Amino acid sequence: MNFVRIATIISTLGPIGYFGASGTVATIATLPLVYFTHWAIPSQRLYLGFIICAFALSMIIVKKALTQFKRHDDPSEIVLDEVMGCLLTFWGIALNPKSMLIGFLLFRALDIIKFGWVKQAESLADAWGVIGDDMVAAFIANVILRILF
Repeated sequence: MNFVRIATIISTLGPIGYFGASGTVATIATLPLVYFTHWAIPSQRLYLGFIICAFALSMIIVKKALTQFKRHDDPSEIVLDEVMGCLLTFWGIALNPKSMLIGFLLFRALDIIKFGWVKQAESLADAWGVIGDDMVAAFIANVILRILF
């Protein structure tokens, strides 16, 4: 199996990218990873370092996976960006059912509506636009969560 095929499988989270509402499904599927990551990496600095490393790796993976899709703008099948956005949304946030529900709803709403900086990030070329809009939406959701909690 070549790297492009592996990158496509990872970027779509296997079959999840092909479901209806794939971004929402991928975000829900990521919540246990968020919980585990908070438990495994309790330091905010190390957690941020993990996100930065995962972001860099995700950029490489998505860039390769984009070659498999006819639409290079932001194929709905690629959902690795939702994973990255969800991880950033909860950086430094105390996890409980309320914070996770509000964080999930904020992130998804900002990612779907795509206004302001989120829309600008989406217009970036290649993997930057695919992942960038989710990271900006996640950053905004994180700030709102910090204010609320």
